[in-house]
Amino acid sequence: VPAFQLFPSGHFSNGYTETYQLSGSDTAGGTYTATLSQTTQAPTTFNGQPAIPVQLIIEVKDGKTGTPIVSRTSTGYFSTDSGSRMYLGYIDSTGAAFIGAPISVIPQSATIGFSGALGSYASSSTGVTIIWQLTEANNGLANLVIGWTTTKNWSGEGIYTIDQSGNRKSLTLIVIIHLSDSDLSITLSGNKQ
Repeated sequence: VPAFQLFPSGHFSNGYTETYQLSGSDTAGGTYTATLSQTTQAPTTFNGQPAIPVQLIIEVKDGKTGTPIVSRTSTGYFSTDSGSRMYLGYIDSTGAAFIGAPISVIPQSATIGFSGALGSYASSSTGVTIIWQLTEANNGLANLVIGWTTTKNWSGEGIYTIDQSGNRKSLTLIVIIHLSDSDLSITLSGNKQ
């Protein structure tokens, strides 16, 4: 049974970067294009612990007009120990810090069908629970699914299609906004550049 690295080589090294060009639509008929990029930055501290920051920038435009809709920058913080890597928490685009408690070790590799928790994270106003699972993809690849639920009215998941070395081929981003009478679902997908 093949094992898949959950992160690619170099992912936690300063300067590592990935960019995805995404496009998609929502269940209300809107269409979108988006660019998502992540860059690993120099080691720092987060909540008093040594940490490796990974900055995430997402820019979303209207698919028909090209008008910018959303631009968000956030930073996630991973522990520095490669043998027991954990996701310590993150600072969102508003500057709110989400601190993890409890958090779980993320395995370096896993086989298809395995899943686990990253942890539960809380700011002063919102709670977020993040899980991961590895599912089957075509052509010897796997999907690394990162799913989150919040105490507010939205949830979502990011699905990276990876090879056994953890190299990411594509990304699908699904965000679900729970409205009073229905759910609005936005799906964006595209390849790594």
